[in-house]
Amino acid sequence: MFSKSSIILYLTPKKLKTNIIVKMKRFLTLLLLLALVIPASYAQKGLQVGGNFMYLSSFMVNQNTWENGREYDFAATSNTSFGLDIGYNFNDNLGLYTGYWMMNLGQNYNDEYNDFEETTSSSFERNLLFKYNVIPVMLKFTGTETRVNFMGGFGVLFAMMKDAEQTWTKNGSPYTQYHETDDFEITAKDVTNRYEKNDIILNLELGARIVIIENLYVDATLNFGYGIKDINAEDWRYPNNDGVYSASHNAYAGFKVGVAYVLFGD
Repeated sequence: MFSKSSIILYLTPKKLKTNIIVKMKRFLTLLLLLALVIPASYAQKGLQVGGNFMYLSSFMVNQNTWENGREYDFAATSNTSFGLDIGYNFNDNLGLYTGYWMMNLGQNYNDEYNDFEETTSSSFERNLLFKYNVIPVMLKFTGTETRVNFMGGFGVLFAMMKDAEQTWTKNGSPYTQYHETDDFEITAKDVTNRYEKNDIILNLELGARIVIIENLYVDATLNFGYGIKDINAEDWRYPNNDGVYSASHNAYAGFKVGVAYVLFGD
């Protein structure tokens, strides 16, 4: 038998993400099989409620290192989002949706260089994690001719930041650096006050709606988002190494699975 600690050690972040992807693939395969063998109605008009989960790659366009003297290389960054959905289809094809999501965004970085007067290079890693509460407002279009139909949507996500966390390491150990003139810790863990409290993210989703049984369906979509606001707080907008300040923006691309039920409608 595995102990609790051995299970935690076994499920490393990379293995955990792989397990999530494998389970999502199995889940979608099962839904497709059900859709082929169970009779279903295609009507979707009316009030609908459900939930969703999204596995995404997040990006921070234009990094801000608060004048630490370096601009690091971008590294692959994986995050997740999940939440509740509620919407109303005006007819079988067109509907308006909202809900409440919890979404993680951010960016990972790495680099190697000689730190100050060192004669050999060191390996640095910097990870930024932004935790948002999100209210989506989406307009969606859906086909209704078959069990599996095209689905597309466009709208905005109103994102409210809960926390911004930073981890900065040198050769695997915590790294500390202070600003030369403003005397603050560049590498601090809690950096929530350095970012804007709200962001507005444009969101596009494209994929398929799978009718399982009458009034129950699953959406499987690719989602793409871009924040239109500068996420750096006004007092923390430092210029880059060329002396030029560039606004930073949230961005992501992800795969989302949503399940919903038509409560009232035709």
